[in-house]
Amino acid sequence: MADTDLQSSDLYHTSICGSILLPTATKCPSEIFSLLRHGKFDAFRQSMNIYHQDIIQMKNEYGQTVLHILTIHAYPYHWVRLLLMHGCDPCCQDNDGHTAVHYAVERDDVEMLKALTTCFNPRIASFSEEKTAAIHERCLKALSIRDKHGRTVFMLSCQYESIKCLNYLIELNINDVNLKDNFGDTCLSYAVARRNEILIDKLINQCLADVNDGDKNRPTALDILKFNREQQKLSDRTKDDSIERILQINNAGNRYEIRRTFKKRQISTDNDESSIYNLACLSVNSIANSHIEVAKNYARIALLYETKHDINNAYEFYKHAINSVPNDILDWADYAFHVAKIHLIRQENQLAFDLLQQALILRKRFENGTEQISCIERLLDRLTNLN
Repeated sequence: MADTDLQSSDLYHTSICGSILLPTATKCPSEIFSLLRHGKFDAFRQSMNIYHQDIIQMKNEYGQTVLHILTIHAYPYHWVRLLLMHGCDPCCQDNDGHTAVHYAVERDDVEMLKALTTCFNPRIASFSEEKTAAIHERCLKALSIRDKHGRTVFMLSCQYESIKCLNYLIELNINDVNLKDNFGDTCLSYAVARRNEILIDKLINQCLADVNDGDKNRPTALDILKFNREQQKLSDRTKDDSIERILQINNAGNRYEIRRTFKKRQISTDNDESSIYNLACLSVNSIANSHIEVAKNYARIALLYETKHDINNAYEFYKHAINSVPNDILDWADYAFHVAKIHLIRQENQLAFDLLQQALILRKRFENGTEQISCIERLLDRLTNLN
């Protein structure tokens, strides 16, 4: 094997071993971010000592500064403090509108959040009291910056259930509980969507959240709860019942109904036209103008007749209900199930079988393994065995 000669133009410090002996300072952005990705802090520190004014201004392709990167990857807190001391802007937003504190809150990394916001000790020799106060002011300002979806770090802590960070923000007397994001939703909306009873109680009783706040064209917290409950198995709804009590004690009301629907589109395969379903989507309908409420009123009347064993009238009102709503929502499947049971009582097995099959197909588009699906499958098995 031939010996490899070190060319005179190849500086020793550019080799692996040489870079260990003498980390090379750089102010090239691609090299700086590479050093951070690979955790080469000796070289990063050497670069900061010489080129810190350039480095604190650098951004990668995502609009992130070195402060963002250190926070995202949870690097040691003293590096974060060093960057702040050198003047790295804590209010700088990346392409998603996130500052470094947004990323700390996403992970509920309260120690990182403290590193990004705690005031420097005024006894640091190289800092004047005025400079220390100025840095601290910029750090606190970052806590009020909204990302591209209109969320502050307080709001983000609720979205991600970052309780430790939320408690720290409350200690700083920050309370954005009734701010709205770009869609018109509030922190309480997030908490109810997460089904987090502890967080909901904290927002209402400690932060004084308005349970009916949010954009007037958006669902309330109670509307969100109602949708969430309908997606759960019957055995899993205890949590939702407890949350509902908290909301109702605080005079929560309904405003809009959230529905889960499928939309159809046409495709052509081998010149044959066939319809397929897209992914599920959510739509919001005004309760005041919704046909769904009309159907529910029919269903309530039908249930009253059913409890009185008046099957004929129960059947008529369930039919009214089933005809009042589109056949691509779960309410339709509920009413179809009741109508099918009456067909069974009347020994109209084929009519019952057809309706149950349609209800089962619809439910399986939206749900997996729910008690409603099990009930329908048991009835279909019974009908199949009868045949």
